Amino acid sequence: MSTTTLTNLVPAIEVDGVSRIYGATKALQDVSVSILPGQVHGLIGRNGAGKSTLLRIITGLEHPDTGSVRFFGEDAPPASDPKAWQQRVACVYQRPSVFANLTIAENLFAGRLPQNGATVSWRRMQDEADRILDEWNIHLDPRSLLSDAPIEERQMLTIAKALSAGTRIVLLDEPTVQLEGAAIRRLFDKVQELQDAGVTFVFVSHFLREVTAICDSATVLRDGRVLWSRRGDEIRSDDLVESLLAGQEQRRHRVEDTSASAGSVALKVDAMTDKTGAFTDVSFSIAPGELLAIGGVGGSGKYSVGEAIAGLRRLASGQVTVTGAPIKPGKVKASQRAGVGFVPADRHKDGYVPQLSVAENMTMAVMDQLAPAGFLSPRQQTNMAQTLIKDVALVPPNPKLAVSGLSGGNQQKVVLARALARDPRVLVLISPTAGVDIAAKDAIYALILRALEDGVAVLLISDDIEELLVSKRVLIMREGGIGAELIDPNEEDIVRAIEGME
Repeated sequence: MSTTTLTNLVPAIEVDGVSRIYGATKALQDVSVSILPGQVHGLIGRNGAGKSTLLRIITGLEHPDTGSVRFFGEDAPPASDPKAWQQRVACVYQRPSVFANLTIAENLFAGRLPQNGATVSWRRMQDEADRILDEWNIHLDPRSLLSDAPIEERQMLTIAKALSAGTRIVLLDEPTVQLEGAAIRRLFDKVQELQDAGVTFVFVSHFLREVTAICDSATVLRDGRVLWSRRGDEIRSDDLVESLLAGQEQRRHRVEDTSASAGSVALKVDAMTDKTGAFTDVSFSIAPGELLAIGGVGGSGKYSVGEAIAGLRRLASGQVTVTGAPIKPGKVKASQRAGVGFVPADRHKDGYVPQLSVAENMTMAVMDQLAPAGFLSPRQQTNMAQTLIKDVALVPPNPKLAVSGLSGGNQQKVVLARALARDPRVLVLISPTAGVDIAAKDAIYALILRALEDGVAVLLISDDIEELLVSKRVLIMREGGIGAELIDPNEEDIVRAIEGME
């Protein structure tokens, strides 16, 4: 990515000696980071490294115990002036903070509605919204509800809103987790365009390939401290991996399956066609103990295939069979009873209920077993949860803790534990390691390996090439159909197949 010519060497963001302590936990310790105007600065670290705390301090949501923050050489605003913070810096999260029940125009101007005297100028708001959407090449009606917009557009709108209000610093917190290939490329193109115009970005991601592709400087945090900060060609993937692993063994890039003898089939998908047209005539089979991965660009239909097997989509034709028994399509309970465990793409939206406890979330799929007569035994529920907690190595191992209090990696373990609670014959995983650090990825891959050793057929669906490479057998979907089958692929094989160049 091209580097903006910097004429002003005063840092856009200067974090100087910042520390933040919560009780006995030292979230940040003497952290100093300097980011120049027009840079895209990567912020890297495992879960618990201090990234989220540092972002909250840079956006004024929290304030340091020691140290200071400056923007373009000026001290950060006081805590009592949130509007001044919003004028200096904005944060775009993987799940954008928006008002889904308001229109797109109302979201763009929330908190700063254009006025005609004492009344709101709705006409001017619509005209300004039209102009912003046109400038950003967002093909949406500003009068439509934001809830109808795709996640990619919501992120673009959040950035557009911040910049239209005068902000020149944007923090991107795991912005690609819920995006697919084409949407990621579009986001990166827009970031580069804005960078060339002098906008400064802080980019937080667990996908190291994205960091090396888009960032021209980076900082690695470990245990609340700065491990190193580098610029340009000094940011190398190998160094990033080594820094994040922190002395741990390198994780396996290939999960060895333990598939049974030829002819044995755990999951069979036969000429499956989605009722909405998301995919057409999809067929494949998986043996007990076999891992099959499916990849493809956005709009290929790969996620919809997993959702259909889990009973979340109705079929126009075709059949799904588990261990020889057909499943009634479009029925989640039917899929669960047939032996299908499911981990959805968006754990925040579909994977768990944040206000409920670990035990309640883990046992949701087995309430018919825990309370067959309608009476739930809390002791039995807790005992089952404790077994699952041990199986997935949850940290902390507390069944009473609300899931909202866990790190992203441990929240994903809760979702996976729920899928495993019914002892499934088939496990459908959509982007199971999205938004988690390397240590959590290792733990999740270990759970997948254990399921394979127990004879479970595993279907892993992902947009992340690194994740696809854990499987020896990979299907590539294009435009709703299976375009290629790869055996023992490398990264280049997968990229070429996705692009239709095999």
